[in-house]
Amino acid sequence: MATARRHSFGDFLFSLIGKLLVWVAKLAAKLVARLVMLAVSHPRTTLSAALVSAAVFYAGWRILVLVLGAVLVAASTWRVAHADTFMWVVGGPARTWWRRWWTYRRRWADVFTRCDLAVPANDEWHPPTLKKVTTTAYWDRLTIKMQIGQDLDQFRQGAEKVRHGFGAHRVAVRELAPGAVGLDLMRRDPLLEPVPATPFAASTAAIDFARVPVGMDEFGDPFTISVVGGHTAVAGSSGAGKAGVQWNALRHLAPAIADGTVRLIGIDPKAKELARARTLFAEYAVDEDDVVELLQQLVRDMKAANAAAAEAGERDFVPSQTKPLHLIDIDELAPLLKYWPRRTRDKIEDSLGLLLTQGRAAGYILLGAIQEPTKDSFTLRDLFTRRIALRLPTESHTDAALIEKAVDYGARCHEIPESLPGVLFSLVDGGRHTTRARLGYVTDADIDALIDHVGSLRTVVALDTRRTASGQQITGSEAA
Repeated sequence: MATARRHSFGDFLFSLIGKLLVWVAKLAAKLVARLVMLAVSHPRTTLSAALVSAAVFYAGWRILVLVLGAVLVAASTWRVAHADTFMWVVGGPARTWWRRWWTYRRRWADVFTRCDLAVPANDEWHPPTLKKVTTTAYWDRLTIKMQIGQDLDQFRQGAEKVRHGFGAHRVAVRELAPGAVGLDLMRRDPLLEPVPATPFAASTAAIDFARVPVGMDEFGDPFTISVVGGHTAVAGSSGAGKAGVQWNALRHLAPAIADGTVRLIGIDPKAKELARARTLFAEYAVDEDDVVELLQQLVRDMKAANAAAAEAGERDFVPSQTKPLHLIDIDELAPLLKYWPRRTRDKIEDSLGLLLTQGRAAGYILLGAIQEPTKDSFTLRDLFTRRIALRLPTESHTDAALIEKAVDYGARCHEIPESLPGVLFSLVDGGRHTTRARLGYVTDADIDALIDHVGSLRTVVALDTRRTASGQQITGSEAA
């Protein structure tokens, strides 16, 4: 009896040890498979670890420490001497590697599962796949492959959860390709510091009228507007920095203003903002009757220009000295559309409607600013093809200034603090995605410099014109 019990206990113990060994073998196989997968999917990390291990084995840790110290001194010297090349060759790749491994891959499954962006299948949760990470000084740009069953709207709706999960300041979601999503997460805000005023263009030939820089976007790239092909409206509360759009644009366009390729028309109901640069404007109106007369004359000129272009078979407008771009700068639209007498407003609205619907093809482009972009005062909003909004008091003002549901698409104009004048939101990609930017800070000295620069260029243009005319006369007399 005792012998049977001993045999039974021995069989049980042998079976338990066998099961334990099988479990350990499976665990070891999984660990080896995991390590192999990590080594294959992270070749640079694997190679670096292998090189360090080989160096320690063959040369010893003291030699390795000396080499690493020399490399550190050389890298520090390089960074001080030429920071741009250092960041391009060393700093940027190292930052990207660290962010990809420490910030994202380490917490990826947990964050996306908790943010309801993982798909259940086979009793497991499958988060989207992180395919690529690139970084800048301010942003991490992630390329993500969606799981089957996910769509772009799910990522847009869960973007704020993901932002908080990774501790980012802002988030932007983009569709890169079918099944691929771009998720941009801001680490530091580049718009907290003032942006310098836009510099003068070197020449008229150097100006791209479809991309006139007026500031910097939140990715550190130039923020531009177009002064051809459509009209631009700028909305913002008092002191938000609306005038930065027009002044930065005029600074860049200075050579074209000087040689007549751009003809400025100013409408300034407050008789203040544009008055400082009165000499830049070919036409300038302040009072109600003068504004009505000027707009009606512009409509007549525009119709004549369109008729001449149609007769010549021209469809596209290209600014030139013979056919200048008429840039109509309206400092405040609200008096023209709401506060002046009804009989005056009706005439103004008729003229503005014609300019907004027919002026593009003839080079009559409006750049208008408005402080109160409500539906009652901003009645012509939808005729402005491009719309920009700075600080505004409420969400409804933002929607009225840009497009319905603009706040849902990320235009948080009501959250811009007064301490950040010039910060704006602009809709892109058909109104489903927003760009955040800050206008260049233009001081009175910058405006005075613009006036002086255009004046000096006009003097040069006038001298060149006289020399050309004088040469033609001499040539004609010699021929006689």
